[in-house]
Amino acid sequence: MVYTEIKTISGRKYRYLRESIRIGDRVIHKTVEYLGPVKPRYKTKKRR
Repeated sequence: MVYTEIKTISGRKYRYLRESIRIGDRVIHKTVEYLGPVKPRYKTKKRR
């Protein structure tokens, strides 16, 4: 099963693509791909 997971590292949130794999009776979780930050770090100012 593949799913997205949000991790908080140093107060910032990041998205990862994770995969669950069953090996016998155990289930292990692997990080497949880094998807980037949830919110952009740099925001542009609103113009009036």
